[in-house]
Amino acid sequence: MAASSATLAQYWTGIPWGLLLALCAVAGFGMPLVWWLRQRAASWDQREHAVESTIRSALGAGSLPRTGDSTLQLFGVHRAPLHMTYLTRTAHAEIVTTLQTGEPTLLLGHAMAGKSRLGAEVVRQHYPELPLVVPAPPRGLAQLFGAGGSPMRTVIWLDDLERYLGDDLFRVEWLDRAIHAENIVVATMRSGPYEQFLPHGDVQRSQWELLERFRPVWLHANPDERRRLAGMIDDPRMRAGVLRYGLAEYLGGAALAIERLHAGESEHPLGAAMVRAAADWRRMGLDGVPEPVLGRLARRYLPEPGRRTGADRTARAIEWASELIDHTVALLEPTAGGWRAFDPVVDHIAAEGRPVPDSAWDAALRSAGDRLIAVCHAAAAVHHRQDIAERAWRRALQRHGDTAILTARLLRDLQGSAPDASWWTDPPSLPDWLQP
Repeated sequence: MAASSATLAQYWTGIPWGLLLALCAVAGFGMPLVWWLRQRAASWDQREHAVESTIRSALGAGSLPRTGDSTLQLFGVHRAPLHMTYLTRTAHAEIVTTLQTGEPTLLLGHAMAGKSRLGAEVVRQHYPELPLVVPAPPRGLAQLFGAGGSPMRTVIWLDDLERYLGDDLFRVEWLDRAIHAENIVVATMRSGPYEQFLPHGDVQRSQWELLERFRPVWLHANPDERRRLAGMIDDPRMRAGVLRYGLAEYLGGAALAIERLHAGESEHPLGAAMVRAAADWRRMGLDGVPEPVLGRLARRYLPEPGRRTGADRTARAIEWASELIDHTVALLEPTAGGWRAFDPVVDHIAAEGRPVPDSAWDAALRSAGDRLIAVCHAAAAVHHRQDIAERAWRRALQRHGDTAILTARLLRDLQGSAPDASWWTDPPSLPDWLQP
Protein backbone atom coordinates (compact mmCIF):
# COMPACT_ATOMS: atom_id res chain seq x y z
CA MET A 1 0.00 0.00 0.00
CA ALA A 2 2.91 2.37 0.66
CA ALA A 3 4.40 1.58 -2.76
CA SER A 4 1.03 2.16 -4.41
CA SER A 5 0.79 5.52 -2.69
CA ALA A 6 4.25 6.55 -3.95
CA THR A 7 3.37 5.50 -7.49
CA LEU A 8 0.11 7.44 -7.42
CA ALA A 9 1.89 10.47 -6.07
CA GLN A 10 4.41 10.33 -8.95
CA TYR A 11 2.04 9.77 -11.87
CA TRP A 12 -1.26 11.18 -10.63
CA THR A 13 -0.99 14.88 -10.34
CA GLY A 14 -3.51 16.50 -8.18
CA ILE A 15 -4.06 13.48 -5.88
CA PRO A 16 -5.32 14.57 -2.48
CA TRP A 17 -2.59 14.43 0.12
CA GLY A 18 -5.18 13.31 2.67
CA LEU A 19 -5.76 10.15 0.65
CA LEU A 20 -2.03 9.43 0.59
CA LEU A 21 -1.78 9.94 4.33
CA ALA A 22 -4.79 7.65 4.88
CA LEU A 23 -3.26 4.91 2.73
CA CYS A 24 0.03 5.18 4.59
CA ALA A 25 -1.78 5.04 7.94
CA VAL A 26 -3.66 1.92 6.88
CA ALA A 27 -0.41 0.32 5.83
CA GLY A 28 1.27 1.27 9.09
CA PHE A 29 -1.48 -0.05 11.30
CA GLY A 30 -2.43 -2.97 9.02
CA MET A 31 0.81 -4.89 9.36
CA PRO A 32 0.74 -5.17 13.18
CA LEU A 33 -3.02 -5.83 12.99
CA VAL A 34 -2.48 -8.74 10.64
CA TRP A 35 0.31 -10.03 12.90
CA TRP A 36 -2.00 -9.81 15.94
CA LEU A 37 -4.82 -11.62 14.13
CA ARG A 38 -2.46 -14.39 13.10
CA GLN A 39 -1.29 -14.81 16.69
CA ARG A 40 -4.88 -14.78 17.86
CA ALA A 41 -5.88 -17.43 15.32
CA ALA A 42 -2.92 -19.58 16.36
CA SER A 43 -4.05 -19.26 19.98
CA TRP A 44 -7.59 -20.36 19.02
CA ASP A 45 -6.19 -23.32 17.10
CA GLN A 46 -4.01 -24.24 20.07
CA ARG A 47 -6.97 -24.05 22.44
CA GLU A 48 -9.15 -26.19 20.16
CA HIS A 49 -6.33 -28.72 19.84
CA ALA A 50 -5.96 -28.76 23.62
CA VAL A 51 -9.66 -29.53 24.02
CA GLU A 52 -9.64 -32.31 21.44
CA SER A 53 -6.41 -33.87 22.73
CA THR A 54 -7.25 -33.74 26.44
CA ILE A 55 -10.93 -34.75 26.44
CA ARG A 56 -11.50 -38.39 25.66
CA SER A 57 -15.15 -37.78 24.90
CA ALA A 58 -14.45 -35.09 22.28
CA LEU A 59 -15.99 -35.92 18.91
CA GLY A 60 -13.85 -33.46 16.95
CA ALA A 61 -14.43 -29.86 15.93
CA GLY A 62 -15.01 -28.97 19.58
CA SER A 63 -18.19 -31.04 19.95
CA LEU A 64 -19.03 -33.33 22.86
CA PRO A 65 -21.49 -36.23 23.06
CA ARG A 66 -24.59 -36.10 25.17
CA THR A 67 -24.28 -37.99 28.42
CA GLY A 68 -27.38 -40.05 27.69
CA ASP A 69 -25.94 -41.20 24.35
CA SER A 70 -22.48 -42.14 25.67
CA THR A 71 -21.43 -45.76 26.00
CA LEU A 72 -20.55 -47.37 29.31
CA GLN A 73 -17.01 -47.96 28.04
CA LEU A 74 -16.50 -44.19 27.78
CA PHE A 75 -17.16 -44.03 31.54
CA GLY A 76 -14.50 -46.67 32.18
CA VAL A 77 -16.95 -49.52 32.81
CA HIS A 78 -15.33 -52.86 31.97
CA ARG A 79 -17.06 -54.89 29.28
CA ALA A 80 -18.64 -57.82 31.12
CA PRO A 81 -18.97 -61.18 29.39
CA LEU A 82 -22.28 -61.69 31.18
CA HIS A 83 -25.10 -59.45 30.01
CA MET A 84 -27.38 -58.15 32.72
CA THR A 85 -29.88 -55.33 32.81
CA TYR A 86 -28.94 -52.61 35.28
CA LEU A 87 -30.37 -53.24 38.74
CA THR A 88 -30.84 -50.15 40.90
CA ARG A 89 -28.40 -50.13 43.81
CA THR A 90 -29.23 -48.79 47.26
CA ALA A 91 -26.76 -45.90 46.86
CA HIS A 92 -28.43 -44.71 43.63
CA ALA A 93 -30.82 -42.36 45.45
CA GLU A 94 -28.04 -40.97 47.67
CA ILE A 95 -25.93 -40.05 44.65
CA VAL A 96 -28.88 -38.33 42.95
CA THR A 97 -29.58 -36.27 46.08
CA THR A 98 -25.92 -35.25 46.41
CA LEU A 99 -25.66 -34.15 42.78
CA GLN A 100 -28.83 -32.10 43.06
CA THR A 101 -27.13 -29.97 45.71
CA GLY A 102 -24.38 -29.11 43.21
CA GLU A 103 -21.61 -30.76 45.21
CA PRO A 104 -18.91 -32.80 43.47
CA THR A 105 -19.48 -36.46 44.30
CA LEU A 106 -16.86 -39.16 44.92
CA LEU A 107 -17.89 -42.84 44.77
CA LEU A 108 -15.66 -44.96 47.00
CA GLY A 109 -15.28 -48.72 47.41
CA HIS A 110 -13.07 -51.69 46.66
CA ALA A 111 -11.84 -52.52 43.17
CA MET A 112 -14.99 -54.29 41.96
CA ALA A 113 -17.69 -52.56 43.98
CA GLY A 114 -19.49 -51.29 40.85
CA LYS A 115 -18.56 -47.63 41.28
CA SER A 116 -18.18 -46.75 37.60
CA ARG A 117 -21.34 -48.56 36.49
CA LEU A 118 -23.44 -47.03 39.25
CA GLY A 119 -22.19 -43.48 38.64
CA ALA A 120 -22.57 -43.84 34.87
CA GLU A 121 -26.16 -45.03 35.20
CA VAL A 122 -27.03 -42.14 37.52
CA VAL A 123 -25.75 -39.40 35.21
CA ARG A 124 -27.11 -41.09 32.08
CA GLN A 125 -30.57 -41.31 33.62
CA HIS A 126 -30.76 -37.92 35.32
CA TYR A 127 -28.55 -35.69 33.09
CA PRO A 128 -28.93 -37.21 29.62
CA GLU A 129 -28.99 -33.87 27.76
CA LEU A 130 -25.76 -32.47 29.21
CA PRO A 131 -22.48 -32.82 27.26
CA LEU A 132 -20.00 -35.33 28.67
CA VAL A 133 -16.41 -34.29 29.46
CA VAL A 134 -13.95 -37.12 30.20
CA PRO A 135 -10.45 -35.63 30.65
CA ALA A 136 -7.58 -37.86 29.60
CA PRO A 137 -5.45 -38.78 32.63
CA PRO A 138 -3.11 -37.71 34.02
CA ARG A 139 -2.72 -34.22 32.48
CA GLY A 140 -6.13 -33.77 30.91
CA LEU A 141 -7.49 -31.49 33.61
CA ALA A 142 -4.30 -29.44 33.78
CA GLN A 143 -4.24 -28.90 30.01
CA LEU A 144 -7.96 -28.16 29.86
CA PHE A 145 -8.13 -25.61 32.67
CA GLY A 146 -4.56 -24.42 32.22
CA ALA A 147 -5.32 -23.49 28.60
CA GLY A 148 -8.14 -21.29 29.81
CA GLY A 149 -10.87 -23.79 29.09
CA SER A 150 -13.82 -23.79 31.42
CA PRO A 151 -16.66 -26.20 30.58
CA MET A 152 -20.12 -24.92 31.40
CA ARG A 153 -23.15 -27.07 32.25
CA THR A 154 -21.53 -30.38 31.41
CA VAL A 155 -20.97 -33.67 33.21
CA ILE A 156 -17.27 -33.92 34.13
CA TRP A 157 -16.45 -37.58 34.70
CA LEU A 158 -13.25 -38.52 36.57
CA ASP A 159 -12.94 -42.30 36.78
CA ASP A 160 -10.16 -43.48 39.13
CA LEU A 161 -9.61 -40.00 40.52
CA GLU A 162 -6.16 -40.88 41.87
CA ARG A 163 -4.82 -40.77 38.29
CA TYR A 164 -5.42 -36.99 38.22
CA LEU A 165 -3.92 -36.19 41.63
CA GLY A 166 -0.25 -35.72 40.74
CA ASP A 167 1.63 -32.52 41.53
CA ASP A 168 -0.07 -29.51 39.94
CA LEU A 169 -2.37 -31.76 37.86
CA PHE A 170 -5.61 -30.90 39.66
CA ARG A 171 -6.03 -27.67 41.62
CA VAL A 172 -8.73 -26.74 44.07
CA GLU A 173 -9.45 -23.54 42.14
CA TRP A 174 -10.15 -25.56 39.00
CA LEU A 175 -12.73 -27.63 40.85
CA ASP A 176 -14.28 -24.46 42.27
CA ARG A 177 -14.38 -22.97 38.76
CA ALA A 178 -16.06 -26.09 37.43
CA ILE A 179 -18.73 -26.04 40.14
CA HIS A 180 -19.30 -22.30 39.67
CA ALA A 181 -19.94 -22.96 35.97
CA GLU A 182 -22.79 -25.36 36.96
CA ASN A 183 -20.98 -28.53 35.93
CA ILE A 184 -21.89 -31.93 37.38
CA VAL A 185 -18.63 -33.41 38.71
CA VAL A 186 -18.61 -37.15 39.47
CA ALA A 187 -15.48 -39.15 40.37
CA THR A 188 -14.67 -42.70 41.44
CA MET A 189 -11.82 -43.93 43.58
CA ARG A 190 -10.74 -47.20 45.14
CA SER A 191 -10.62 -47.28 48.92
CA GLY A 192 -6.91 -48.22 48.96
CA PRO A 193 -5.60 -45.08 47.19
CA TYR A 194 -8.11 -42.95 49.11
CA GLU A 195 -6.63 -44.15 52.38
CA GLN A 196 -3.13 -43.25 51.17
CA PHE A 197 -4.18 -39.63 50.72
CA LEU A 198 -5.60 -39.34 54.24
CA PRO A 199 -3.62 -37.01 56.55
CA HIS A 200 -1.22 -38.86 58.86
CA GLY A 201 -0.09 -37.21 62.08
CA ASP A 202 1.04 -33.64 61.43
CA VAL A 203 1.49 -34.29 57.72
CA GLN A 204 -1.43 -33.24 55.53
CA ARG A 205 -1.16 -34.09 51.88
CA SER A 206 -1.88 -31.28 49.47
CA GLN A 207 -4.30 -33.53 47.59
CA TRP A 208 -6.41 -33.99 50.72
CA GLU A 209 -7.59 -30.37 50.47
CA LEU A 210 -8.99 -31.26 47.08
CA LEU A 211 -10.54 -34.56 48.19
CA GLU A 212 -12.29 -32.79 51.04
CA ARG A 213 -14.28 -30.76 48.49
CA PHE A 214 -15.98 -33.95 47.28
CA ARG A 215 -18.99 -35.49 49.01
CA PRO A 216 -18.05 -39.16 49.55
CA VAL A 217 -20.53 -41.97 48.85
CA TRP A 218 -19.26 -45.34 50.08
CA LEU A 219 -20.24 -48.63 48.45
CA HIS A 220 -19.83 -51.24 51.18
CA ALA A 221 -20.72 -54.91 51.03
CA ASN A 222 -24.35 -55.21 52.09
CA PRO A 223 -25.82 -58.71 52.55
CA ASP A 224 -29.39 -57.37 52.47
CA GLU A 225 -28.79 -55.59 49.15
CA ARG A 226 -27.07 -58.69 47.77
CA ARG A 227 -30.14 -60.80 48.55
CA ARG A 228 -32.48 -58.15 47.13
CA LEU A 229 -30.57 -57.93 43.86
CA ALA A 230 -30.26 -61.71 43.58
CA GLY A 231 -34.03 -62.02 43.98
CA MET A 232 -34.49 -59.86 40.86
CA ILE A 233 -32.45 -62.23 38.66
CA ASP A 234 -34.13 -65.08 36.80
CA ASP A 235 -31.03 -66.98 35.72
CA PRO A 236 -30.24 -69.48 38.52
CA ARG A 237 -26.50 -69.51 37.78
CA MET A 238 -26.25 -65.75 37.85
CA ARG A 239 -28.43 -65.52 40.93
CA ALA A 240 -26.16 -67.98 42.77
CA GLY A 241 -23.10 -65.98 41.69
CA VAL A 242 -24.56 -62.69 42.93
CA LEU A 243 -25.48 -64.27 46.27
CA ARG A 244 -21.98 -65.62 46.67
CA TYR A 245 -19.86 -62.71 45.47
CA GLY A 246 -22.11 -59.66 45.06
CA LEU A 247 -23.53 -58.15 41.87
CA ALA A 248 -20.65 -55.94 40.73
CA GLU A 249 -18.05 -58.36 42.04
CA TYR A 250 -19.54 -61.24 40.07
CA LEU A 251 -19.87 -59.31 36.80
CA GLY A 252 -16.56 -57.48 37.13
CA GLY A 253 -14.74 -60.57 38.34
CA ALA A 254 -15.99 -62.52 35.35
CA ALA A 255 -14.35 -60.13 32.90
CA LEU A 256 -11.05 -59.98 34.78
CA ALA A 257 -10.95 -63.72 35.33
CA ILE A 258 -11.36 -64.44 31.62
CA GLU A 259 -8.68 -61.91 30.73
CA ARG A 260 -6.37 -63.44 33.31
CA LEU A 261 -6.96 -66.91 31.85
CA HIS A 262 -6.03 -65.80 28.33
CA ALA A 263 -2.97 -63.90 29.56
CA GLY A 264 -1.89 -66.88 31.63
CA GLU A 265 -1.89 -69.21 28.64
CA SER A 266 1.38 -67.54 27.60
CA GLU A 267 2.94 -66.67 30.95
CA HIS A 268 1.54 -69.53 33.10
CA PRO A 269 0.65 -72.35 30.71
CA LEU A 270 0.36 -75.06 33.38
CA GLY A 271 -1.85 -72.86 35.56
CA ALA A 272 -4.10 -72.05 32.60
CA ALA A 273 -4.23 -75.75 31.73
CA MET A 274 -5.36 -76.51 35.27
CA VAL A 275 -8.16 -73.97 34.93
CA ARG A 276 -9.32 -75.51 31.66
CA ALA A 277 -9.16 -79.00 33.12
CA ALA A 278 -11.16 -77.94 36.18
CA ALA A 279 -13.70 -76.21 33.92
CA ASP A 280 -14.12 -79.36 31.82
CA TRP A 281 -14.49 -81.32 35.06
CA ARG A 282 -17.60 -79.29 35.79
CA ARG A 283 -18.79 -79.61 32.21
CA MET A 284 -18.69 -83.38 32.72
CA GLY A 285 -21.12 -83.23 35.63
CA LEU A 286 -18.65 -83.10 38.51
CA ASP A 287 -17.73 -80.28 40.88
CA GLY A 288 -14.37 -80.04 42.61
CA VAL A 289 -11.50 -81.99 41.05
CA PRO A 290 -9.06 -83.59 43.53
CA GLU A 291 -5.66 -81.92 43.42
CA PRO A 292 -3.70 -85.06 42.44
CA VAL A 293 -6.14 -85.73 39.60
CA LEU A 294 -5.97 -82.08 38.52
CA GLY A 295 -2.18 -82.14 38.44
CA ARG A 296 -2.10 -85.22 36.19
CA LEU A 297 -5.01 -84.17 33.98
CA ALA A 298 -3.74 -80.62 33.37
CA ARG A 299 -0.64 -81.99 31.65
CA ARG A 300 -2.86 -83.48 28.96
CA TYR A 301 -3.95 -79.92 28.10
CA LEU A 302 -0.37 -78.89 27.31
CA PRO A 303 1.62 -79.48 24.13
CA GLU A 304 3.79 -82.58 24.25
CA PRO A 305 7.10 -80.77 25.12
CA GLY A 306 5.55 -79.11 28.17
CA ARG A 307 3.89 -82.13 29.77
CA ARG A 308 6.82 -83.04 32.00
CA THR A 309 6.42 -80.93 35.11
CA GLY A 310 7.71 -81.31 38.62
CA ALA A 311 5.92 -80.91 41.92
CA ASP A 312 7.30 -77.40 42.38
CA ARG A 313 5.84 -76.25 39.04
CA THR A 314 2.50 -77.81 39.92
CA ALA A 315 2.43 -75.97 43.24
CA ARG A 316 3.30 -72.66 41.57
CA ALA A 317 0.61 -73.22 38.94
CA ILE A 318 -2.07 -73.83 41.56
CA GLU A 319 -0.88 -70.79 43.48
CA TRP A 320 -1.26 -68.62 40.36
CA ALA A 321 -4.67 -70.04 39.42
CA SER A 322 -6.05 -69.66 42.97
CA GLU A 323 -4.72 -66.13 43.54
CA LEU A 324 -7.50 -63.66 44.23
CA ILE A 325 -8.18 -61.11 41.50
CA ASP A 326 -8.63 -57.70 43.14
CA HIS A 327 -9.26 -59.49 46.46
CA THR A 328 -12.58 -60.89 45.19
CA VAL A 329 -12.59 -63.93 42.89
CA ALA A 330 -10.11 -66.50 41.59
CA LEU A 331 -9.88 -68.78 38.58
CA LEU A 332 -9.76 -71.81 40.90
CA GLU A 333 -11.54 -71.92 44.24
CA PRO A 334 -10.85 -74.48 46.98
CA THR A 335 -13.66 -76.88 47.87
CA ALA A 336 -13.99 -79.91 50.10
CA GLY A 337 -13.36 -82.15 47.10
CA GLY A 338 -10.43 -80.26 45.61
CA TRP A 339 -10.42 -77.28 43.21
CA ARG A 340 -13.46 -75.78 41.54
CA ALA A 341 -13.41 -73.53 38.44
CA PHE A 342 -15.06 -70.10 38.66
CA ASP A 343 -18.60 -70.18 37.15
CA PRO A 344 -18.12 -67.52 34.41
CA VAL A 345 -14.88 -69.18 33.34
CA VAL A 346 -16.73 -72.48 32.89
CA ASP A 347 -19.37 -70.73 30.78
CA HIS A 348 -16.72 -68.98 28.72
CA ILE A 349 -14.80 -72.19 27.99
CA ALA A 350 -18.04 -73.98 27.11
CA ALA A 351 -18.97 -71.16 24.71
CA GLU A 352 -15.66 -71.63 22.89
CA GLY A 353 -17.04 -74.92 21.60
CA ARG A 354 -14.00 -77.02 22.42
CA PRO A 355 -14.91 -80.67 23.05
CA VAL A 356 -13.94 -82.28 26.32
CA PRO A 357 -10.89 -84.47 25.55
CA ASP A 358 -11.11 -88.23 26.00
CA SER A 359 -8.39 -88.11 28.65
CA ALA A 360 -10.69 -85.94 30.78
CA TRP A 361 -13.62 -88.34 30.30
CA ASP A 362 -11.40 -91.27 31.34
CA ALA A 363 -10.28 -89.43 34.47
CA ALA A 364 -13.87 -88.50 35.31
CA LEU A 365 -15.08 -92.09 34.97
CA ARG A 366 -12.30 -93.26 37.28
CA SER A 367 -12.97 -90.58 39.91
CA ALA A 368 -16.73 -89.99 39.68
CA GLY A 369 -17.77 -92.43 42.41
CA ASP A 370 -21.45 -91.90 43.16
CA ARG A 371 -21.57 -89.13 40.54
CA LEU A 372 -21.48 -91.55 37.62
CA ILE A 373 -25.13 -90.84 36.84
CA ALA A 374 -24.34 -87.12 36.46
CA VAL A 375 -21.43 -87.97 34.14
CA CYS A 376 -23.73 -90.23 32.13
CA HIS A 377 -26.27 -87.42 31.76
CA ALA A 378 -23.56 -84.92 30.75
CA ALA A 379 -22.10 -87.23 28.12
CA ALA A 380 -25.42 -88.11 26.51
CA ALA A 381 -27.61 -85.02 26.86
CA VAL A 382 -25.07 -82.19 26.67
CA HIS A 383 -22.01 -83.45 24.79
CA HIS A 384 -23.70 -86.17 22.67
CA ARG A 385 -21.03 -88.69 23.56
CA GLN A 386 -23.14 -91.85 23.67
CA ASP A 387 -20.03 -94.00 23.97
CA ILE A 388 -19.01 -92.22 27.16
CA ALA A 389 -22.59 -92.30 28.46
CA GLU A 390 -22.76 -96.05 27.96
CA ARG A 391 -19.46 -96.56 29.78
CA ALA A 392 -20.69 -94.43 32.67
CA TRP A 393 -23.99 -96.31 32.73
CA ARG A 394 -22.29 -99.71 32.79
CA ARG A 395 -19.98 -98.65 35.60
CA ALA A 396 -22.95 -97.35 37.56
CA LEU A 397 -24.81 -100.58 36.94
CA GLN A 398 -21.84 -102.59 38.22
CA ARG A 399 -21.61 -100.51 41.38
CA HIS A 400 -25.36 -100.19 41.96
CA GLY A 401 -26.64 -103.40 40.45
CA ASP A 402 -29.57 -103.54 42.85
CA THR A 403 -30.93 -100.23 41.55
CA ALA A 404 -33.87 -101.11 39.31
CA ILE A 405 -33.98 -97.66 37.67
CA LEU A 406 -30.75 -98.31 35.76
CA THR A 407 -32.18 -100.06 32.72
CA ALA A 408 -31.27 -100.23 29.06
CA ARG A 409 -34.03 -97.70 28.36
CA LEU A 410 -31.88 -94.99 29.94
CA LEU A 411 -29.71 -94.36 26.89
CA ARG A 412 -32.68 -94.22 24.54
CA ASP A 413 -34.34 -91.64 26.77
CA LEU A 414 -31.14 -89.60 26.96
CA GLN A 415 -30.76 -89.50 23.19
CA GLY A 416 -34.06 -87.66 22.86
CA SER A 417 -33.54 -85.21 25.73
CA ALA A 418 -32.86 -81.54 24.97
CA PRO A 419 -29.35 -80.31 25.79
CA ASP A 420 -29.22 -78.07 28.83
CA ALA A 421 -26.09 -75.91 28.96
CA SER A 422 -26.71 -74.69 32.53
CA TRP A 423 -27.00 -77.95 34.42
CA TRP A 424 -23.34 -78.11 35.52
CA THR A 425 -23.75 -75.21 37.95
CA ASP A 426 -25.31 -77.67 40.38
CA PRO A 427 -24.99 -81.23 38.98
CA PRO A 428 -28.00 -83.29 40.08
CA SER A 429 -27.41 -86.22 42.36
CA LEU A 430 -30.34 -87.99 40.77
CA PRO A 431 -32.02 -86.40 37.71
CA ASP A 432 -35.81 -86.41 37.44
CA TRP A 433 -35.71 -88.85 34.57
CA LEU A 434 -34.02 -91.39 36.82
CA GLN A 435 -36.58 -91.29 39.61
CA PRO A 436 -38.07 -94.76 40.32
